Amino acid sequence: MLIKKSLFLVLLLASASIFASTTITAIEEAYDRGELSLDERILNKVYVLLDREQLDPRFQTQAPEILKCGTPILIEYEQALNQLDQSTITIIEALLSPPTSALRETFVSPSGHFQFSFLTSGTDGVPATDSDNSGVPDFVEWAADYLDYTWAQEVDSAGFAGPNHVGGDGYYNVSFESMGAYGYCTTSSVNGSELTRLVLNNDFVGFGSNHDPDGNVKGAMKVTCAHEFKHASQRVHSSWSEGGWVELDAAWAEEYVYDYVNDSMLNFMGSGDPYSHPHWGLDHGGTGSYEDYAWQDFMHQRFDDNDYNSASIIEYFWSWRENHSTQNVMDSYAQALANHGSSLREGLEEYVVWNFLTGSRAVMNMGVSMFGYDDAGISGYPTAALAATHNSYPVSSSVSGIENLGAKMIRLNTTGEVGLEIEFDGQDGVEMSAMWVIRQDNNTVEWGAIDLDNNNVGSVVLDVRNATFAGLIPVVTQTTGSTYSANYNIDQDSLAECDPGDMNDDGYLNVSDVVRLVAVILGNGDTPSDVELCAGDVNGDDQTSVQDVVNLVDTILQ
Repeated sequence: MLIKKSLFLVLLLASASIFASTTITAIEEAYDRGELSLDERILNKVYVLLDREQLDPRFQTQAPEILKCGTPILIEYEQALNQLDQSTITIIEALLSPPTSALRETFVSPSGHFQFSFLTSGTDGVPATDSDNSGVPDFVEWAADYLDYTWAQEVDSAGFAGPNHVGGDGYYNVSFESMGAYGYCTTSSVNGSELTRLVLNNDFVGFGSNHDPDGNVKGAMKVTCAHEFKHASQRVHSSWSEGGWVELDAAWAEEYVYDYVNDSMLNFMGSGDPYSHPHWGLDHGGTGSYEDYAWQDFMHQRFDDNDYNSASIIEYFWSWRENHSTQNVMDSYAQALANHGSSLREGLEEYVVWNFLTGSRAVMNMGVSMFGYDDAGISGYPTAALAATHNSYPVSSSVSGIENLGAKMIRLNTTGEVGLEIEFDGQDGVEMSAMWVIRQDNNTVEWGAIDLDNNNVGSVVLDVRNATFAGLIPVVTQTTGSTYSANYNIDQDSLAECDPGDMNDDGYLNVSDVVRLVAVILGNGDTPSDVELCAGDVNGDDQTSVQDVVNLVDTILQ
């Protein structure tokens, strides 16, 4: 019971973020103000999904938004069951029960895994067009093909658990419904030992545009099949013990199964994601959620070589969760990364570099991404918000408000610069990295981490002679905490190479070098070159003084 209550509290914290819905957010806020009971809160959320006409008038809107997924509402309902009045449960179960109309027809998918129940008339009816005269609406046949392909990709290829479809009618059951979401996965009214069943939107009309060449309706249906089926798989693996992280995973599944559709990227980015709010941690609000799916996309593309027939690191994560369902989810991700030769810290360091080079900063050549995500530069891919842009140097500045598992993006314009020296001073007592990145003119990328001491202090000199721009990205790599800050100084660097004391760069140390060093110190003669300034610092204390003359003379006399 303690586990269930903990998950329920996590879902409470995360719900506004998960749904990206103004109506859901309004319900949450009213509940937080004490204006709604728990029963009213859950019931109104279910109404948003299944019967908007029954919504409390306070939450009625002229143009109700479409939820990407209704499953989190139903997970929340399930976790709250023992706290709800029976009258509330009766209403919700009636809404979730599949209609039993005699007009309802069935169709088994070509693979034999799925049975579809559908109507061709009424509120929940699917489009009746049957262009191949098969006796089954095209809409239902599309869904069958898309779910068969999803099963092949997620279960047969990637190795994720398939939903049970034993007992009962022997199929995994899917139906269609007019609703305020793309679809949902539910544990209510299942057949046999299925554990869950899927419900898809009955027409996908009025949804946002996507990149599917077959059209927006088919694109929306494809990603819904991938998304909701992944919820069914999660239920088998670990009984939805991950809180809002299940949405992150299901959204990633859309990319794995139907990468080219990009429905989520185009319609549900821009609020709370790692691009619009990079300083928010992956678990902002207490849990990962839908808009953070780039994290698993990074893991899959980086550690599985962007293979769309396997996803070993994500499959390992879910297999691990089967026996570690109470473990903190970020610790489970850390385990998966360690199993693939990395670590959570190293993964986060590279992840934020990938996120920096997207959208307008993506490295592209002939329409192909040359670094990071394969979709990094396609139309509509978001560009991570910058905390600062610096055009001239020296500059001293700071950043603050970085959450655990979050970062700040700082752009360094490099036009006319030879080298840039970055001195970084992060907040004490926090696990922090300072990433640097250089996008070169030839469409290559160099990146790394500044070597920091125990107080998060360190420096690096970047060669930016051939750079389009550079970046500095402080990232907090610890999994807990509040918000953190860092200071930094950036100055020009000549990148001059020299031998200490060899003022004329002739390979010898003699009296002429002493004479020129004295002249430089006194300000006599020609303006010193970069090589002379470098060579004049004989003792390596970053300044030129009489002590350097003494050291040079001592060296010559030895």
